[in-house]
This record gives sequence, structure tokens and C-alpha cells, in this order.
Amino acid sequence: MGSLSAAARELRVSVGAVSRHVSILETYFACELFERRHDGVGLTQWGKPLHAAISTAFQTIDSACRDVDYGTSRPIRLRTFTSMATDWLTPRLGEFRSAKPNVSVQLKQAFSEISFTADPLDAAVTAQIILESGIDQIELFPTIFTPVAAPFVKTDSPAEHLTGPNALPLLFTRREIPFWETVFDEIGLPPPAFDRGLEFDSLSLTYQAARRGAGVALGLLFFVADDFAAGTLVPASRICVDMQLPQYLYVRTDRKKHPDTESFASWVQAQAARTNAELESLFGSIIASPVTVIKSH
Repeated sequence: MGSLSAAARELRVSVGAVSRHVSILETYFACELFERRHDGVGLTQWGKPLHAAISTAFQTIDSACRDVDYGTSRPIRLRTFTSMATDWLTPRLGEFRSAKPNVSVQLKQAFSEISFTADPLDAAVTAQIILESGIDQIELFPTIFTPVAAPFVKTDSPAEHLTGPNALPLLFTRREIPFWETVFDEIGLPPPAFDRGLEFDSLSLTYQAARRGAGVALGLLFFVADDFAAGTLVPASRICVDMQLPQYLYVRTDRKKHPDTESFASWVQAQAARTNAELESLFGSIIASPVTVIKSH
């Protein structure tokens, strides 16, 4: 039992296109090959022997095509959001290249919903829950935020640079506005004044501006861990908030996967574990242990 919509997704064409080709085949053979049912389609008494006869040939063709694909040394295709690629992954990729000099990685920005069915991906990092077959889900890191600023603009009192007439500009993205509001609420401050801030397209751009002293950015700890270590950014408050929004690594496991996907995924997990351990060592020192936001249902 299958469905025309599933076939359309596999072939990356419309359902109408699949239906037309089925009609062409049935006209050519002058018999019904598929049995239409309310829950999908099945093979008829004429369709079953035809499928049995040609399926092996199609599998051989598919295998040969995959061998050619691998032979061209195509890159591992990874989709993730800009900040993940710019602030965390890219600075570490040199280590992976040293270990696997013949394997390249192609980074694709995630501007919309990620789908392994719709796109030829090998891996993805996202907070999105992807419910598709042929992929594994691994929790990579938590979404924990705290305000951050350049060390030369930070003051001893968070209230001085986060709110009031002398507050520094907030460097924000529209997507993170609810997180800003939650963080300010947990710190005990009035709502953030975005009208006096600067809006950017990505968290990565807010961090670049913050490093130059342009204002206060909302630091996702996993992404600013390197800045904390280098001293280019510092927490503007000791309070940090766990949004209970895990970021996941998704890895293709079906026959379409790149042969080096597993080694790349293992490397990413090891790097993430190292960053998480570095952040754990900061809790109780320059920042307090995260406050957990209770989700409303």
C-alpha cells in the first residue's frame, strides 16, 4: 500500500504529474495497474507481476547512480541557521578538514522549514521537530540566553545599560523579541525598549555589532562561548534563562546518505559536548545557573 503523494515527494514532482504518468502507463498496457482506495493505492493483479519484474532493474539503476554520486566526491550537505554556521561551526570546521581532508561540507542556510524529503540533505541543526523517516535526531545543546556586551561598555549594574534613559541600544532580531522579553522579566526589569535599539537580520550580526561596542545583544550561550573565552563579549547580567527549546542534530540514515555523514555527525557531537562542558564551568562564576522557563500549555 502506498500513495501518490508519497511518490510525488520521492520524485520531487507534483501529485498531478504522478497521476498523469500512471494514466499513460495504464493506457499503454490497456489495463489497470493500480487499485485506488480511500487510504492510498495498491497494485492490481496486473500491476504486481510487472512491479516484481522491473523493481530489481530500478534498484540496479539507483545503486549505479548513487555510486556515481559518491564517485564525484560530493560534499556533505548540512542545513542550519546563520548564527550556528557563523559563530560556532565555521571556526571549528578546520579541525574536521584536518581529520578528513577528502571530505568537504556544504553549508546551506535555513530560511524556512527544513525537510529531508524535499531537499537532498545529509544533516541539519535546528530546533524544529522533524518527523520524517530515514533520519536520526540527536539533542545537541539547550537554548540559554543572557544579555552580552563588549567588556569596555559593561557596567556593574545591569539596570544601567539595559533600561532607563542611559541604556545602551538593544541589538535585536525580530525573531528573538519574545526571548528578550522573557529574559528582562527574569532579571526583574521593565519590558525592553526596542524602539531605541537596532534591528538586524540574524543573531550573528548582533554579536558582531556588540563586539564593537554598539550595544547589548541577546547572547545564546552556545554561540558566544568562544567570545567569553576570548574576552570579546561578557555577560551583561549574571542571570541566564533556559528557554527549554533544545537544538537538534538531524542525520540522514537511509540509502541516500553521504558515506561520511556518520563520522561528521560524531565530530559535531564531540565538539558540542566540549562547548557544553565549557559553559557548565561558567555557571556559578561569571553567570548564575540558568533559570528555567516553565512552558505554558
